[in-house]
Amino acid sequence: MLNLVENTNLDKNNFFKEKNILVFGLGKSGLSVLDKLALISKSLIAVDNNRNFILPEEYAKLTESNKIKFFTGNTDDSKDELLHGINLIVISPGISMDLPLMKKAIRKKIEIWSELELAWYFMDTNQRKKTIAVTGTNGKTTVTSLIGKILKDFGLNAETCGNIGNPLIDTLQLKSYTNNENINETKINADPIRVIEVSSFQLENSHLFNPHVAIILNITNDHIDRHKSIGNYSKLKFKIAENQTESDFLIINYDDNFILKYLNKNSNMKELKSNLVRFSLNDKKITEIYYKNGQISYNFSGFTGQVSVKDINLIGLHNISNVMSAVGAAKIFNVSNKSIAYSVKKFIPLPHRLEYIGEINGIRCFNDSKATNPDATIKALEHFKKEVTLILGGLDKGMNFKSLIPVLNKKVRNLILIGSCKDLLYNVFSETVHDYEIFKAVTLNEAVGKAFNVTGKGDVFLLSPSCASMDMFKDYKDRGEQFKKLVLSFRL
Repeated sequence: MLNLVENTNLDKNNFFKEKNILVFGLGKSGLSVLDKLALISKSLIAVDNNRNFILPEEYAKLTESNKIKFFTGNTDDSKDELLHGINLIVISPGISMDLPLMKKAIRKKIEIWSELELAWYFMDTNQRKKTIAVTGTNGKTTVTSLIGKILKDFGLNAETCGNIGNPLIDTLQLKSYTNNENINETKINADPIRVIEVSSFQLENSHLFNPHVAIILNITNDHIDRHKSIGNYSKLKFKIAENQTESDFLIINYDDNFILKYLNKNSNMKELKSNLVRFSLNDKKITEIYYKNGQISYNFSGFTGQVSVKDINLIGLHNISNVMSAVGAAKIFNVSNKSIAYSVKKFIPLPHRLEYIGEINGIRCFNDSKATNPDATIKALEHFKKEVTLILGGLDKGMNFKSLIPVLNKKVRNLILIGSCKDLLYNVFSETVHDYEIFKAVTLNEAVGKAFNVTGKGDVFLLSPSCASMDMFKDYKDRGEQFKKLVLSFRL
């Protein structure tokens, strides 16, 4: 591992002056990394194997730098010369460690960092203490956004970043090649509390990352195509806490089976140095935060009290769990109960997350396009009675769809399958004992039309696909937006 500079009195820029660095993946975070390193590294290689890659106009100035070489489009990322002389690779979250270039880098023992790790390297001790990191299979963006709102409503300087869309490195006052101005050193008090959404892909190549408050919301079967097993996936999620100290906090969902299994199976977890804060939907004496009768109660590290969560806009018990984690983080930063309750009540659910579109022709319609794994769909269906027409399907990520069978029987009247795995899903569900109709549709338009034909007035029409979207759509947002437009077009 590279000799990382931890002494804040040293000029961390000097660390990179003799480094030849490869930046792999030129999405938003990759371009930000390239921009920040262009001024301080010895040389840079920029790689993106997207055949449709176009360098955004605001980064065009990077091409003027003689020390940056771009390899984009139909790049053969297995070429040995790409790694010649390279001391460090910084990769984007979407880059798999199974790619030929990554395998060769590992064999050559070249250090590999995520953008998260690079940003953390530049942060000083005081900045690091003002961090909250949120991970989990489902709910990360909701909780990150909710915590950000709670802190801001209370008058604290806070910024949401990370996997939510704004790279962590862009929250730091660093010089960039495209904006090479003298940036005055910011005062410590001016630094925000950074609320960081963190994915397993980002944690995969983090080494020193150590948030003051770490939150693990849940762990379910997802991204198994990349991480190979639920055990590997769980290990990556818990990596968020492996560098924490006695002054830090780890907030976990004590109702989550995979979290409990990982804690029980791994002896190193029993040696956690951080303050463990467990939350549960049940009134458990062993948990520090629990829910009962519309109140969230907490008792940990000298914080004791209750927060009302009656009449909030977030739907479902899984969102009560999300709120409990946010309450824990907010109390660590001394936000008042009254202010927390106000912010939670005013928080509007994010688009594509069990989003209520409206009542169309007597049918209540919901967009849950962000549900890209079976557990997310199960959580959505728990909110309803036996009244749902469900659109399910898309791009399979190697997940086990059999977990859906019990809840489909309890909640669904009509099941409409779409996407590249619709035949796989049809085989899974048609061979079981079921009392709902199963249909297949080639397009989303066809699926929506079928749904309005078979759904009775007063019932529910729900898009909650359990799958990724890239077989038919740009991303889950594109899928959700197209769904909403189609649904509204059926309004009489």
